[in-house]
Amino acid sequence: MLPFIRLCRTSILCVVLCLLTTVIPLSAAMDPRFELDAKTLGVTESPKKQPSAVGKRASQKSRKVKSSETGATEGTVYVVKSGDNLFKILMRDYGFSDDEAETVISIICRENNIADIRRLRVGQKIVIPASRRTSDKNSRIFRPLPSKAATQGTGGMKFMLESPDTALSELEANVQFRRAWDMIVPPKAGRQSADMINSPSYSLTLDPQRYPTYAAMDGGRILVDRNDDIPALVKALIVEKNPSVRIVSESPVNGKRFLKGMLDSAGFYSVMEDFSMDFGSDPKLTVYSDFRIEKSPESIINFDVVLMNAGRTPYPRIIKDYLKNEGITALEPFASLRPGTAATGNRLYQITSRNQAEVVDVLLAAMSINPDRNKRLDVFAAEDNGISLSVNAERYFERNGLKHVITRFDGDPITYTLYRILEAKGYQTVILDGQDDFLKVTEKLLAGIGIQGTYARHKLGPDAGVNYSLQMSGFRIGDGDSPASDLFLTNLEFDRVIRDLLLENGYRIIVK
Repeated sequence: MLPFIRLCRTSILCVVLCLLTTVIPLSAAMDPRFELDAKTLGVTESPKKQPSAVGKRASQKSRKVKSSETGATEGTVYVVKSGDNLFKILMRDYGFSDDEAETVISIICRENNIADIRRLRVGQKIVIPASRRTSDKNSRIFRPLPSKAATQGTGGMKFMLESPDTALSELEANVQFRRAWDMIVPPKAGRQSADMINSPSYSLTLDPQRYPTYAAMDGGRILVDRNDDIPALVKALIVEKNPSVRIVSESPVNGKRFLKGMLDSAGFYSVMEDFSMDFGSDPKLTVYSDFRIEKSPESIINFDVVLMNAGRTPYPRIIKDYLKNEGITALEPFASLRPGTAATGNRLYQITSRNQAEVVDVLLAAMSINPDRNKRLDVFAAEDNGISLSVNAERYFERNGLKHVITRFDGDPITYTLYRILEAKGYQTVILDGQDDFLKVTEKLLAGIGIQGTYARHKLGPDAGVNYSLQMSGFRIGDGDSPASDLFLTNLEFDRVIRDLLLENGYRIIVK
């Protein structure tokens, strides 16, 4: 009887399995983009424990955080109490301002593997780092200072955010970039909404402070995932259900990489990277830009071209105004340094006179030489043999123990011979022809005096690393082609823009 019962049970089980196979085909498969992965959801392989944060949770034991583990120097540990949140902790117990707390909140979340700042547990221990080197290699320092007001959690220590350089904080970069971007693509209602997906089956919202959105040229939205925190599953859902949304996984503190990601996603008519444009030929002003943007095919016609830079040093106001007059808007969302006038003490002589004698006098004055005019020099002295023969030196001076003569050749071969006799007697003689212009006069004069200076197009500023350059032809007197040379001679005329830029770079301009 028992064998018969077992046989019946086996037959019934087979029938049930066949029915299940018929109703739910095993060949049906989910779209691989939406298959769940334990790592995506932050679930470990162990079935006994699932941490609430994405990735591995840091140990909850009170300890010092080592730099080899987190990239931060040692910090202090705060124990969460009832009613706490991160902003309250930083502002109440560590003395941060609202802006400073906003700046460092993401750093603390990453250091402590905090996925949601609204869900802190009573008794949870949070490491507040003493310092942190951010992704742009600029150090942020949280320096403890005595504080009478702070008496809880830190033993009376107050923390202050410092920056050893002038790099913008993440909050400042976000605010300035938002202002610049809205000038290019004006926002429309709802573009910054937190709603990503809203369907009868499910909805998805993102914190607009942590995941801001920006308008795109085609009416879409650009979603910025600054720290690449959005799980792959959520990204796939967003792209699948809302194709007009593009995701940029870069932070504004990364400067040029962030700008490139935004511009590539914005749908502009034309974007050129590492752009430069020249104004004038001699003097020549060259303006450099990380990106040149044409919003539409009519941008050039409509004088609506945009230059955008990721650097911290802005264009001088002179250049921005000049570009604006040319129909070009310069935007520098991360600029924090205002270039001051370079205290070089350089002198620039702009010699506009066409009179040869005046040119000679200006050149000598520029080199601090005060000559005697129309001085009679003896070729033969009367006390030698009773014969006195002298020649007129239009300009005469002594320098470094040498006697110098500057004169013009009048076409008389006897006069020319007399000056050659002076050379034989040790005079340093410069003979100018009547047709010699500024270039030739300066070359002869510098060679005769023994001063190094070559006519060429020289860079007059600024130093390397700034987003424009200024070049002009003339004679640079001093240390070769170094911007530190103290004298520049030119006969070129230039407009107010070039003049103001020269003054911006520390030149004192003397017009003769």
